[in-house]
This record gives sequence, structure tokens and C-alpha cells, in this order.
Amino acid sequence: TQVNAYCSWPGRQGFSSHYDTHEVFILQVDGTKKWQVFGDTVKYPLPEQKSSFLVPPEGEPDVSCILNPGDVLYIPRGHWHYAMALDEPSLHLTLGVHCQTGIDFLEWLVSELTKQEEWRQSLPLRTANAPVAAEVEGLIEKLSKYLHYNQISDEYLNYLDSLGKPAAQYSLPEQAGFNLFPQGRATRFTSAKFQRVTIAELPEGSGYKIITSGKEIVLRGVNRTMLENLFKGETFTGDEILRWLPDCDWELDIVPLLSRLVMEGIIFVD
Repeated sequence: TQVNAYCSWPGRQGFSSHYDTHEVFILQVDGTKKWQVFGDTVKYPLPEQKSSFLVPPEGEPDVSCILNPGDVLYIPRGHWHYAMALDEPSLHLTLGVHCQTGIDFLEWLVSELTKQEEWRQSLPLRTANAPVAAEVEGLIEKLSKYLHYNQISDEYLNYLDSLGKPAAQYSLPEQAGFNLFPQGRATRFTSAKFQRVTIAELPEGSGYKIITSGKEIVLRGVNRTMLENLFKGETFTGDEILRWLPDCDWELDIVPLLSRLVMEGIIFVD
């Protein structure tokens, strides 16, 4: 997401008619502004498909409205629009939301395929006797098998989760490694609110990988129930962790585990 602030003087139009390549939410803060919104001439434009050199649509707008303070207007990407302040200065915020597309998925898939040598191998030169077509057909078959036998959708969703920005929450001095257990086993911990977490089991049950806030953490010697309890958004104590992991020792297992999670910014001392 991105947020821009726009201040306009009375009777002045801001940008000329254009469309954005991301979803747009207009939040009117002060003054009034009249918006004209037209249909799209390019369906779902990508970032490189800007409106700069295109001709805006003619005719009546699909939406014509006046925003007062507190009003919100949604403009889908690709829809042409312009606005003009009315009888007083106007201030609004534009919230731009960048969404993943099928092209983004394919670009991720290409980056995954570059890890395999057969996709990095040179194709034969395009000569009369070169088996280029057979090589390409072979690659298509390999791609089909790769998509069929791998959990591509899960891997892509995990990748998207790994792109998340860290939660804007800090726990100092604990996160720097100091005074992590002020009440010992009765110390209360919590996870960040609105934090998307993926719990992925490692092969052969050797542990779990936690994917959240742009980080990937591998944990061993834990169970899924314990991990799910960590991220319920509720507080918990060291004693509760001991109950969730009855075979673990407080000093040898639990203290290093919680210390690591706190210092990584995955959980916080409450």
C-alpha cells in the first residue's frame, strides 16, 4: 500500500484525466472536491501499462460526486478519473493498494524454475535440422509434471506470506535479549495483532517452519497445537508453554525457545 496527501486550491483541477494501475481509495479530510470517474479502456492495467500516452474516454462520467470531510470513494484500477476542488481549499488522502496478479504468480514461478538446471540450459540453435520444437515440447511436458506433482499454490501462498512487513510492535529491552522473563515462568507473552502466520510442517515430521512478517523460522521439538496457541492473539505464560510441551524442560528447552521467538519479534513480552 501507499498513501499520498493532495492539497488543492478552490476551482483548481489536480491531475488531468488518468487511470491508476493500482486500486485507489480516496479519503476526504478537509474541504470539498468534485470527482468524475469514467469507465476503463484497459482492463486491469499492469504497472507498465500507464495512461500517460493514451486518450481518455469521452462522454458522461459513470460517477460524478462531491466528497465532504469523512467521505470515502473507491476507484478501481484502470478507471479514468479527475477531480476539482470547489469553493474552498481541499485536502484528501489517496490510499493506493497494489494487488498480486496472475503475472506476479508467473514471475514467481519463473524464479522457482531458475533453480532447476534443465530450465537454465540453452536451447538448440534455430537451424533446419535442429530439434528446437522437440526441446520446447519437452519443456512443456516437464512444466506440466512440475505443476501437477508439486503443491504450487501452497508454495506461492507461503511466498506471499513471507513478503509481509514486520508488525509495527516492539518489546524493549526484551527484544534486545535483556530481562526476557521478569516473572520467571509466570511471565506473560503475546503475539502481534493482525499478524498473518503460516505454520508448515517440515518433511518427515522433523519440525515446523513459521512464516510471518517477512521471516521464516524453523522450530524443532514442538507440536502444532502449541504453535497454534501461540498465535491465537491471546496472552500466555511460560507455565502454559510447559503444559503444551510436557516432554520439554524449562531451562533446557522452553527458555531458549521463547527467547528466540521474542528476539526475532515473533512474540512479545506482555
